[in-house]
Amino acid sequence: MAARHASVKLSADFLDAARREAEVFNRSLGAQVEHWARLGRMFEATPGVGVDRVRQALQGELRYDDLSEAERLAFNLQLGDPWDAATEAHFKALGEQEGAVGSDGNGRLVRREGGRLTPVR
Repeated sequence: MAARHASVKLSADFLDAARREAEVFNRSLGAQVEHWARLGRMFEATPGVGVDRVRQALQGELRYDDLSEAERLAFNLQLGDPWDAATEAHFKALGEQEGAVGSDGNGRLVRREGGRLTPVR
């Protein structure tokens, strides 16, 4: 079978970091990126890591507050930005606005209407 290749766009920062690591481990740039990709696949396939729960939270099926600290870190890494106190406060304020949609303490999808949370149907 002939080798198949594809071109992908990667950020300059990511490529710079990959080049530095590739030099340390005597790998080509492509081999380093493939290595990191394999590590990511293994992590996501590891039972007990909670990747399914992180995926559920990213899809809005599970509350962020219900994630463990490690799962929150993975969630935030998926967003591409660190989740800090300012970000937390921002989203809390958004959730308190009229018409905001989120989940209640029981994990049900609700909308803020008239200062109350009502089920979304």
